[in-house]
Amino acid sequence: MKLIWLTDLHLDRASEEKQREFFFRLRQENADAVVITGDISNASQLPGHLRELGQMFGTRPVYFVLGNHDFFGSSFADVDHAVADVCKEQKNLRHLGQGEIIPLADGSALVGHRGWADGRAGWGNRSVVCNPDHASIADLCDLSKRAVFERMKELGKASGQYFRDVLPYALRCFERLWVATHVPPFTQAAFYNGQLCGRHHQPHYTNWSAGCAIQGIAKHFPKNRMTVLCGHTHSQARVRISEQVQVLAGEARPGWPRAQKVFEVSGETG
Repeated sequence: MKLIWLTDLHLDRASEEKQREFFFRLRQENADAVVITGDISNASQLPGHLRELGQMFGTRPVYFVLGNHDFFGSSFADVDHAVADVCKEQKNLRHLGQGEIIPLADGSALVGHRGWADGRAGWGNRSVVCNPDHASIADLCDLSKRAVFERMKELGKASGQYFRDVLPYALRCFERLWVATHVPPFTQAAFYNGQLCGRHHQPHYTNWSAGCAIQGIAKHFPKNRMTVLCGHTHSQARVRISEQVQVLAGEARPGWPRAQKVFEVSGETG
């Protein structure tokens, strides 16, 4: 099966001309399925952009997780509600993170969860980096720095727990797994402006909780293989974490949406 991976499209920042060019190129690929690892748009335009993507692929599935920018201008609950409504209307849209394990080809499957930069890597809440999430997402506005980092930690732990709940069963059923998430789960795959993140940026560019869960579970399945697809950093990375786990982070340029990679999915990944 032919799987196209997209990430950090930021369609809200792309001109109509760039969007048309992007959609035309996607149609030319004639994919069997699409997986998107977050930052599709902003909150107000996300439903429309999801609807366009779903309609363009007809009955072929569009699997996606949300990224931090998808909540900009709104709240977690309101965006999730709007996305659920669009998915009910456009049946081929599949919002990952509801406990699903999706078979792709012989011996391989897809799981996913949005994840979040959980503030636990690097200098943690001692970071001096100003994160725009804190002023752009209603749930994080007007919170103290300490409270924001506590919320980030909660969001990261939720994704870590999700993977602990889903991955063991998925790995018992499938030899190869594709894991879709937004924020890199390992500092080795977290880059800023093309360079490995320093300790001040790591809290905002890494989901430490998810990485601990993925790596810990992988050790119990030495014959299985996982490929983690992520975005968020806008910097390309391909990192082998262990014999069982590799991470691919996508490169992005806001205003210039493009496909990251086309996979011919079989029992092998990566």
